[in-house]
Amino acid sequence: MSDLMVVLAALNSRKKRRRFYPRNRVYRPRISFLSLTEEQVFDRFRLNKQFIYDLCEELKGDLECHRNSNYALPVPVKMTSALTFYATGSFQNAASGSTGISQASMCKSLSEVTEALVRRVKKYICFPLSSGQMQKTREEFYKVAQFPNVLGVIDCTHVAIRARTENEPAFRNSKGFHSVNVQVVCDAKNIITNVLANHPGCVDDAYILSKSRLTEIFETEITSDCWLVGDSAYDLKPWLMTPIPNPESPAEHRYKEAHQLTHAVIDKTKRILKTRFRCLDRSRGVLQYSPKKVCQIFLACCVLHNIATQHNILVDVDEGLETPNEDEDMSLSPDEDEELPEENTSSEAASIRMELVRDHFS
Repeated sequence: MSDLMVVLAALNSRKKRRRFYPRNRVYRPRISFLSLTEEQVFDRFRLNKQFIYDLCEELKGDLECHRNSNYALPVPVKMTSALTFYATGSFQNAASGSTGISQASMCKSLSEVTEALVRRVKKYICFPLSSGQMQKTREEFYKVAQFPNVLGVIDCTHVAIRARTENEPAFRNSKGFHSVNVQVVCDAKNIITNVLANHPGCVDDAYILSKSRLTEIFETEITSDCWLVGDSAYDLKPWLMTPIPNPESPAEHRYKEAHQLTHAVIDKTKRILKTRFRCLDRSRGVLQYSPKKVCQIFLACCVLHNIATQHNILVDVDEGLETPNEDEDMSLSPDEDEELPEENTSSEAASIRMELVRDHFS
């Protein structure tokens, strides 16, 4: 009997602690992009209303609540909450306040939108592999600086994260802050065609490429003379053209200039990405999430970047980033490139680059 009394007392105590809401509880008004003007939408999100509306329609099946509830968040509110976070880099409590929802609802909305966008990575981030796609990509890059047969420009970028308690040294990069290091490839129109987002900040760019599907593609699937353009952080390969250290002949100097102008395309792409989505820029603080979720957020922003670029929704990169170079590349400047000898360069790769210089830049 005494045991039964103890159980009943515990149940009564739990009931007393239960939180009851009044029948006529007042909810804060929820704000979505639909209530904003076109100018306000672009100022907040650097996207237009039609773009966001179309995105809501595409993701509706992923974001709609399938249970009957008068208080379920509408898809436009969820989308507005996530885009507010992507665009401002604000912490969740600030972003949730701007849409009139709780921080818990903000967290859930961000996760749902991010996961829905990540599920569409293969649809919107595609490396050119068909003969028609490859030809078009080569022609567009040739117009940039007359560098022939380029299928993409490659580089990595660091996204700052909070210090990890587990495996902390792996995420500390050479600049001394914690990050994930993400590989990005783009075409001449600033469309991102490849992303590899699963490496901690201490990992160098060349290692990430070696673990990328791109290495397999170029070594086993692409048989024609096509290549990526990368900086001195990478080893010269038959399919990866890097700067010539200490160019001497006029042809080598022309190669160097064309290489720099072509490689500048990926620098511009990263600036556009981090200008539109300030959550990726360290000047707005570090992301307070696990490395896995940070990588998902990066992928989601890349999907949005590609859709916006394809719809010609431009941002002024002259807005710039508060720290445009500090948290970007760990690679060296073009002047430093000239002083570094090349290592791990095969004779085949050196011969192909020499032939390229002789045939196209002499």
